[in-house]
Amino acid sequence: MKKRTLARSGYLFFLATGSLLYAQKINFKSHELSSNGYLRTGFGWTEGGQMVNFITPDNVHKFRMGNEANHYAEFQFNYRYKNKDSVNLYEVTYMMSKYIPFGGDNYKQFPETAQLYGKINKVVKNASIWIGKRYYDRRNVEMLDYFWINSAQNSQLGIGLENYQVKNSGTLNLAVMRFKYGNNDAHSYVTDFRYLDIPVSEHSKLNLLGQYSVKTQNDITNTPRSTGYAVGGWWTYSQKNITNTSTVIFRKGSSITDNTYTGKTITENAGDKIMYNLDRANSFDVINNFVYDDKRKHAVQASLTYQYRDFGIGNTDNNGIIIDDKASRNLFSVGFRYLYYINKHFNLALEAGNDYVKNNRSGVEGSLQKVTFSPQISWDYGYYSRPVLRPFVTYAHWSDSFKGTTGMSDFNTRLISKNNGFSFGLQLEVWW
Repeated sequence: MKKRTLARSGYLFFLATGSLLYAQKINFKSHELSSNGYLRTGFGWTEGGQMVNFITPDNVHKFRMGNEANHYAEFQFNYRYKNKDSVNLYEVTYMMSKYIPFGGDNYKQFPETAQLYGKINKVVKNASIWIGKRYYDRRNVEMLDYFWINSAQNSQLGIGLENYQVKNSGTLNLAVMRFKYGNNDAHSYVTDFRYLDIPVSEHSKLNLLGQYSVKTQNDITNTPRSTGYAVGGWWTYSQKNITNTSTVIFRKGSSITDNTYTGKTITENAGDKIMYNLDRANSFDVINNFVYDDKRKHAVQASLTYQYRDFGIGNTDNNGIIIDDKASRNLFSVGFRYLYYINKHFNLALEAGNDYVKNNRSGVEGSLQKVTFSPQISWDYGYYSRPVLRPFVTYAHWSDSFKGTTGMSDFNTRLISKNNGFSFGLQLEVWW
């Protein structure tokens, strides 16, 4: 087991080392080659066994620090062609990625292609045209790894116009993505429109989102054609040591996504059981993300997230008989991560959070509390400064209704009849 853990960590560390060696830009006349990427790796134990994640049933995110029982890496190459005025005229981006859960043995498989797209810049009013497979303007709460906007990840193909400048009034982005489902002809299209960075005041801006999606009929899973839309926006505030983002998004039908790491439509059926009626299903999200960082003594990130989801169907009994007219789920999360700087290379970090879920279809209701302490070794001052090395200890407690589902993995079932547990370990996180 120890040799496997070292092999997995070594595999991803090799990718990161190779990336860092080529992180500097290489220029040759009008051509530029650079790289960037991300890595997290390490090891940990829960109750003497393989480390597990502490997360509530049905949740879409978790508090990350000391609670990531996996290795993950992204390695990206960027090629740019510049004219004599050093303007980037053409770009090509390729990214590979690799995810390995603690205890998993798929580290020998070649990483998947996460991004491969080309871009032509300065086409009209500084706007760029792009085509290919990419992460398209993802937005997240870093402490939770919660991508609340992620329209294009895992798409088959996309095309778009971005950064079209409106005089003194922000920029416009328009994109269309195509997704494929399984080994059949079912697919979906998502049209994504954004009006970004609309000035509200000296320190704040407003951003607007509109989406329209179509998913084709799937004869294999016997699901009909469906449509959907999403509308919403987020307000950003930034001044001195403070940044804050407040978000509200409403999604309906096929614009409801499977999870926060893809733009694919939610799966309607689970075997023979209907999980969603996309003609009626909808989802409503409220997110607030606050960061204070003086880069000398203190830094704190605080987040609040709420999601209400209507499955668009009624609850049924074991015989499939409808017993009410609405199946729904509520998720609520609140927490913080605090850093006290000893010096630029060492800080004390504390993260605490509470997650609550109520699902009236499964009958599950309860909460989970998690707290983690880590004396972090860092590269520099700054909440987002990386690389960082984290020795950590984590304690979590959850409702009795979560027994047998929380604090479990395929490689550790020691907490199957418990409602609390400890983890400890070491994590390295790098981005460049």
